Amino acid sequence: MIFKNPNPEKIASLVHQKSAEILQEVGFCVPDKDTLARLAACGFLVDFESQMVRLTPGILETALSRLPRDVKLYGRSGNQPAPYDKRSCFMGGGTPVNVLDLETGLRRSATRQDVIQLVKIQDYLPNVDLVRPTVTATDQGEFSDLVEIAELLRNTHKPIVHRVLSPDRVESAFEMLAAVAGGEEAFRDRPNFATLYCPISPGYFTPENVRCMLRWAELGVPVTILSMAMGGASAPVTLMGELIVINTDILAWLAALQMLYPGTPLLYGSVSAVLDMRTGLLPLGGPERGMVNSGAAIMARHYGIPSMCGGLSSDAKQLDAQAGIEKVITAIPLLNERADIIYGVGATDAGSSISYTQMVLDNEIIAGISRLFDDFEDSDIDQEVALIKANTPRGNFLKENHTRKNYGRHWQPEILSRDAYETWQEKGLSLEDVCRRRAKDILQNHKPAPLADEVEMEIERVLKRYISPEFIID
Repeated sequence: MIFKNPNPEKIASLVHQKSAEILQEVGFCVPDKDTLARLAACGFLVDFESQMVRLTPGILETALSRLPRDVKLYGRSGNQPAPYDKRSCFMGGGTPVNVLDLETGLRRSATRQDVIQLVKIQDYLPNVDLVRPTVTATDQGEFSDLVEIAELLRNTHKPIVHRVLSPDRVESAFEMLAAVAGGEEAFRDRPNFATLYCPISPGYFTPENVRCMLRWAELGVPVTILSMAMGGASAPVTLMGELIVINTDILAWLAALQMLYPGTPLLYGSVSAVLDMRTGLLPLGGPERGMVNSGAAIMARHYGIPSMCGGLSSDAKQLDAQAGIEKVITAIPLLNERADIIYGVGATDAGSSISYTQMVLDNEIIAGISRLFDDFEDSDIDQEVALIKANTPRGNFLKENHTRKNYGRHWQPEILSRDAYETWQEKGLSLEDVCRRRAKDILQNHKPAPLADEVEMEIERVLKRYISPEFIID
């Protein structure tokens, strides 16, 4: 919750009202002449000189009525969607240019091989539901975004999320997606991919991002509008003020995309946080991050679309107690508000690095904290009362069949140690050692199902338009 004992619907109604007021009186900036003309033709109030666009109440009402309310993301096979309609799902963080090396733990530039390996690990981990490349392949040149999408398609069967940095590459990325899905119509029916673009708060998108979003929408690809508001810098310092900025930025483009491309599947995203006034840095491990992004989950639910919210975050520079504390305190508010997709697996160092070992531990953290939000189990109370009576006084329930049948309901960690001190000491392994061994074991033994030969050839055909020969992996 973002306030003590809040009324989520009351918050949502107030935030929507104030966002609509801002968009009707001030508007948002669209730095692209063609898009301005198209919005004006749809009825938006456009000032071509200032590039500002204002909404009317009628435009907003029409746009909201066109929103698809059942946006699903499927795995590669198209059989099973991510279950965020039933529970919070988790997704890899991304996409910084740095990785913490699996062998040394030291920070270095990420490569295509890191993308491949981190995608494979996410594909294996049972508590990661959607997959990102998590890092940027800095060794692949200007067109690394297409390489990263290719490696997502090759190395996971789960739904994937990414973006391209230039509108000229949207079509090529879609060709690869359609090839894997079995054609453009098959992709639109059961998309396994969503893209995401971030406004510059308040009220601005870069021209390139505007054109990318519009092209994806034209192709029917789900688009996430992902706020990166900074409380105290690009938004008011208060959580409520920041939430209004987040919502205003998202509502502006929700309206624009629905008026230009009715029925475009949209996700409501926020990876926002508050500025640390002592350092001038944007910390991602503070409780305020989980709090304000839980507000984003409230707003997404208000509009009836899925939420993608930043949490499971840390400012720690290594796998340590700080990382564990911050991961938990930024995730719990999002689970409390049932955010649909929680963004952050593997991320550390305030999102500027991805860690192999942290990714493995995050899978364990997700399992533990998700257990906190399970319903109290149904059980046969009469049977249990009879057991208690039969074992009173000083009985031992260890011998009972009831115990053997039901103890498996309790969470059992795979990484964290519950050994006796002597056993733990004899093993002589730190938590990072255990996570490193686990990551290496996954990479050695987990083999994602390969794509069909004809699909693989199509992906290579697309990549060869852009990628220099030295960057092609046979």
